[in-house]
Amino acid sequence: MKTKALSVIAILLISGLAFQGCKQAPETKASSDKYRLVWTDDPTATITVAWNQIQADTNPVVMYGTKDHGRKFWKYEGSKTADRVLDKYDMHTHFAKLTGLTPGTAYYFVIKDDAGVSDRYWFRTAPDKPEPFTFVAGGDTKSSGKPLDAGRATNRIVSKLRPLFVLYAGDFCSGNGTDAGRWHLWLDDWQKYVTTSDGRMIPIVPVHGNHENGDQANLNYIFNAPYQQNDSSKIYYSLSFGGDFFHVITLNSSVGVNGEQRDWLENDLKKHRDFTFKIAAYHKPIWPHTTSKGEHPEEYNAWAQLFYDYGLDISIDGDTHLSKITYPLRPDSTAADSYMGYVRDDEKGTIFMGEGSWGAHPRPNDDDKPWTIKSASLNQIKWVHVMPEEGDLPDRLSIYTVISATYGEKDTLTVYDQEVEALTEVNLMDIPANINLLDYGEYGKVIRYPFILNEIESKVGEESFYGDGSGK
Repeated sequence: MKTKALSVIAILLISGLAFQGCKQAPETKASSDKYRLVWTDDPTATITVAWNQIQADTNPVVMYGTKDHGRKFWKYEGSKTADRVLDKYDMHTHFAKLTGLTPGTAYYFVIKDDAGVSDRYWFRTAPDKPEPFTFVAGGDTKSSGKPLDAGRATNRIVSKLRPLFVLYAGDFCSGNGTDAGRWHLWLDDWQKYVTTSDGRMIPIVPVHGNHENGDQANLNYIFNAPYQQNDSSKIYYSLSFGGDFFHVITLNSSVGVNGEQRDWLENDLKKHRDFTFKIAAYHKPIWPHTTSKGEHPEEYNAWAQLFYDYGLDISIDGDTHLSKITYPLRPDSTAADSYMGYVRDDEKGTIFMGEGSWGAHPRPNDDDKPWTIKSASLNQIKWVHVMPEEGDLPDRLSIYTVISATYGEKDTLTVYDQEVEALTEVNLMDIPANINLLDYGEYGKVIRYPFILNEIESKVGEESFYGDGSGK
């Protein structure tokens, strides 16, 4: 290992001196592809850079820093080789975890190997104190046909929205997650379409779905996702943003939801009880909004009371390929107005939203509940604005459903990405021109949380109350 490390250093020094002499980066590109960034623990100070090394034994290294030096790799102050190398699905995957990063900071990087230097990319670390940011939540893509086209349209919209991260609620490919070619396609599309026009890469927070069940460790192979009880089939974890401001829990609906996972969830919720916002993501909805999918009372029995007892604000799911959002709910099977074990509770309840359809063909939304605000059969993602307290405004979330594609007569696909205005780093909280947002009826095109804010808005007017540029 010492010999290999010394050889890498020697190559970098020799190459660096050579390129410093000519003051230009090499024309040749690194022998790597399928770049992605992953957050699975502390997004304020760490990030995992993952890629496929096409040509083995070429000494790849991530060169990074807070100043943009383009492809002039020798000017970056930081360097990191892979912590883990894995041969799986016809890929030679490298995972390099960057640590000790500064919160709320832009970092630029290239991947250098003996063949050349990659394009320059960049990312932004999460803040370690309450600050405004947005994130995207969604899931369910397919590997061919119109669903593939719809998923690519969604990817391009995500790029234009420039969220801090994507919370991806499972089902990345068609099949059972063991087809190498389908993973190659998904990863190539992610790099190509989700990366912004100026090279910003959006970190993903991955969640296990049933289409990964061919090997329960798939998200560990593809994203280096952590697992529990020394068992790579038990992939669930949590991470926090902005100090004690925002906490994300990823659960796994494809392994036992009771027992060890329930205990882990309760301990995690206890530990983060006092966070301002807590959200959870998992793949299979407790009560789907289509009759073509089965219900999951085992999830209700294991998780519903914990969600309420520890103040979970938002629950995110996928699987059924449609859009839904509910009123805030609390579990109660005895109340006169209880339906499927839930009653509306605008003060302390959990909003449930999903249900997938990033690219997968939408299913009929034919199973609304009394506590459903809105469901729809279309391709979509949830775009959430997270806003800390400011003046008279409380800590709050604004939830938008972004429509990326719809189907018409004779199953004709229409996509909506091309005309959407691309946001910039200076207007990340704005609503871009020409974006297609789902109308929630009496609430317009945005649902506020805490839910009482929707009532205040209807009385005093959105612009006068929020003044944040978000529109109906």
